[in-house]
Amino acid sequence: MVEIVRASDAEIAEWNERAIKVAGALAAAGFVLQGSADQADELLGATVSVDPAGDSRGGVFVQWSVSSSLNESAAKSALEDGVNSPNFRHFSFVVERMHATLIAILGSAGFDVVDAEDDMSPYLIRVNS
Repeated sequence: MVEIVRASDAEIAEWNERAIKVAGALAAAGFVLQGSADQADELLGATVSVDPAGDSRGGVFVQWSVSSSLNESAAKSALEDGVNSPNFRHFSFVVERMHATLIAILGSAGFDVVDAEDDMSPYLIRVNS
């Protein structure tokens, strides 16, 4: 069994403070933010979260979420018609542009942000500082 190590309380407190600043910068830019995955039936728009893991998975993250209807129609059309289907291309366009836009806006606001390089969540953004 794999043991998940939690970051120190001080590190988590630092990440929480950073997440508040990130959320503030996004709100100032006009984004409506979701509280957390636990607080909403459907996540839409930008979500700022803290992962308390004590390894490379831990830190502050930002992600853009499209509506479930766009997500589902893109998945269905990709399965039925392939990844060149209009619905899937539109979905890809939206998430790719919003990913780049969030990185650019947060970078402009003074944050060190990078693609999280997470295979399970390909458009996840890591906020390093």
